[in-house]
Amino acid sequence: MIGTDRRRPGVRKLRRSGALLITAFSLPVAAQPAPQRPAVDPKPAADASNATLDERLNKILGQPGGLSSDQVVERADLVHPELEKKRAQIARAAAEVDRSLVAYFPRLTFIARYTRLSPIDQQSLGPVVAAPGVPQGPIPPGSPLVNVPIQFPSILNQYWLQANLTIPISDYLFRIRQTHGAATRSEEAAEASAIGARRSVALQARKLYFSWVLARLQREVAAQAVEQAKAHVEAAKSLVEAGKSSKTDLLRAEAQLGNAELLLERSRGMAEVTEKQLRILTKDTRDQPYAIAEDLSAARTQSLDQDSSLETRALRTRPELKALDRRLGSLDMQRSAARAGSYPRLEAFGNLYYANPNSRYVPQVERWNSSWDTGLQLTWSPNDFGASSAAARASQAEYDEAQAERSALADSIRTEVQAAAQKLREARLAEQTSARVLSSAEEAYRSTRELYSLGRASMVELIDAQSELLGARLELINARVGVRVGTYELEHALGR
Repeated sequence: MIGTDRRRPGVRKLRRSGALLITAFSLPVAAQPAPQRPAVDPKPAADASNATLDERLNKILGQPGGLSSDQVVERADLVHPELEKKRAQIARAAAEVDRSLVAYFPRLTFIARYTRLSPIDQQSLGPVVAAPGVPQGPIPPGSPLVNVPIQFPSILNQYWLQANLTIPISDYLFRIRQTHGAATRSEEAAEASAIGARRSVALQARKLYFSWVLARLQREVAAQAVEQAKAHVEAAKSLVEAGKSSKTDLLRAEAQLGNAELLLERSRGMAEVTEKQLRILTKDTRDQPYAIAEDLSAARTQSLDQDSSLETRALRTRPELKALDRRLGSLDMQRSAARAGSYPRLEAFGNLYYANPNSRYVPQVERWNSSWDTGLQLTWSPNDFGASSAAARASQAEYDEAQAERSALADSIRTEVQAAAQKLREARLAEQTSARVLSSAEEAYRSTRELYSLGRASMVELIDAQSELLGARLELINARVGVRVGTYELEHALGR
């Protein structure tokens, strides 16, 4: 929660300053009891210094055209480097899906080749006895016979065009479907992971926004404390000049003013730092000052069921768990595809040839001729068996690692839900309690101030009452911001 002592060092300093005021001005009470003084008419403080907390804060909260946490989230969603990285991962996973989808299509290959052969002596077969002019069949008696040598020409320029179509029959059953399924689940895992990253960035942006809001509110409280301290100094001066008070009261009032001014300076510094952090997060280079568009009085509500019910809801909806589930599914299919590498591969193939000369034609002639063939091919290699076995073991180890990671994440989510629910319960109770404490502190300060003006209370008592009022105001704005941030933290833990 933003504003708690545990997470925000700057807020610790602001709250510690308020505590220092209370401590510094409460110690003299025991040492010096309040003297009874005659009634005086000190110079009244400005009306703004005695306004209620809501009256002061309403002037800076809910400003039209101001900056809201939703606007910060929307801007961070566009420019945050982590989300840009996640978008790139999704694009890469989508490309893997497309690549695995191509494997479903039969492989078509085209080959064009030219070969120049070395010259050799002309080869011949024969001589062969032939009967010129005699038709095919038995040679009639008396036909003249001649010796005819059969020569095979040596064609040195070879041209070859081939189209090959291969259908991986066994891969359809054992590899391609699994590979495509693994790629699809990897893409789903990347998308779920991106959703989780967007929600984490959104929570980070909202927490930073409310850190800035808290610093602005603390600055306003500190400014009011300075105004009240100045009024105390003026009142003490009037009493000293009238001879109705000692200079010690004036020194106490001036010390109170110094502490209040220090608190104001620290509040201003924290507000400037958190505003710069907001600009860095949203990549805002404008110099336009920010106004607060949020209205803390209209805090979002979040039901607080039993922790077991909240845990069940979170385990069902958290995108981080969905991402790991998709990853587990992808690894399981990768393991199946790796095992398929140890099986023999059955492929159907077909080839179309267009060559000059075509070796199917004897004797070879320098002419383009076409031919084709088709068949089945079964291949297996011991090397593939060893490689696929090792790949399957690696996939199994990665699957086991992801399974352990999921179990650890589920435990972490349960813990996060319990902590967020308890923190929100405490923040709501703190808001209610702080409101009652502030009401009492305001009344106590008003009463002490009136008594001081009548000479019936000391400066020590007035400073103590003002310090209590300052602490109550700081606690209330911390509680209000804590309720808002605690609500967002619980929604994040529940996967909403």
